[in-house]
Amino acid sequence: MSYKLGFVGLGVMGGTILSRFMDTSTLSPESIVVFDALSDKVAAFTARGATKAASLEDVLSAEVVFLAVKPQNYKEILQNNQVSCRTLVSIMAGVKTETLLKLLPEGTSVCRIMPNTPAFMGKGASGVTFVKVIDEDKALIEKILTSMGEYVEISEDKFDAVTSISGSGPAYVYMFAAALTKAGIEGGLSPEESKALALQTIEGSAAYAKIAEFDLDALTERVCSKGGTTIEAVQVFREEGLEKIVSDAVKACRLKSEELSRKL
Repeated sequence: MSYKLGFVGLGVMGGTILSRFMDTSTLSPESIVVFDALSDKVAAFTARGATKAASLEDVLSAEVVFLAVKPQNYKEILQNNQVSCRTLVSIMAGVKTETLLKLLPEGTSVCRIMPNTPAFMGKGASGVTFVKVIDEDKALIEKILTSMGEYVEISEDKFDAVTSISGSGPAYVYMFAAALTKAGIEGGLSPEESKALALQTIEGSAAYAKIAEFDLDALTERVCSKGGTTIEAVQVFREEGLEKIVSDAVKACRLKSEELSRKL
């Protein structure tokens, strides 16, 4: 049987991507073939109508194949199995498209995606680059990306920057939310009250920033008033160098991504 979509690896990210797509897609589940070393992960999708691959080569024969394995495992998979897909989609951090193309049959196209974990809620942010992907396959991949949230098509040389902003970014947000929650507790709020207020404030502020006619710096100033309360907190952030702390942290993440790219 010829499959439209194949997934190798159904872990946290691979499983999230496929689950979101199956929740929103009109693509027949029977046209999706899946493979994972853990049988329970496969069973979760065969229960929804997907087909269990008889072998790695079985799934690698689908028209579009998502390779969602650990970066240290991809060479063994591609070198030891016949690959006959039309387009290979990688969500592996640090693995460049040129590296993949060297291991693939001539004529195979490649797509590289850097997603993030909020894709679980359909609120993800992804970077994507396409290398000679035909329109039909690109349309399918874009539908999958849309089911995960929002995406930007970029040149591959920007992937390390994407990794440091959106790929790793949820961890930064969680840290800030935790700090804000703890500060609220110190002020007398219960942990539940403080967490609810902190998270809703972050969610609401992000939603408003996306539609506001003002840039982010202007939005900050609009919340502040001379002699008011907000400016006191903002002034501490500025004096303590919040912007530099964030910049230095993101740079460290980006440099590590660049290092991994050279090794893989």
